[in-house]
Amino acid sequence: MIFSLLKINKKISATLAGIAIGAASLWGLSMWQEISSAELLRLLLGVLVMLGGLALVAFCTVALCKLLIPAVIRLSRRKRP
Repeated sequence: MIFSLLKINKKISATLAGIAIGAASLWGLSMWQEISSAELLRLLLGVLVMLGGLALVAFCTVALCKLLIPAVIRLSRRKRP
């Protein structure tokens, strides 16, 4: 495989190959359905923004839980006689 000649890690080469296969598939689909490249790029950017928003919400939720759980535990220990 070409990635072995470039001395790239197996995981990185698998990721690059997946991205290349996905890009080729999207290009083939856009040619078949006669979708312009501008519209395909707009759709791709929209999906990336949505995924970024979901990742941000997940990060904030985990951070909030990590902060609130110890606070709740401390409050429950104070109220015990």
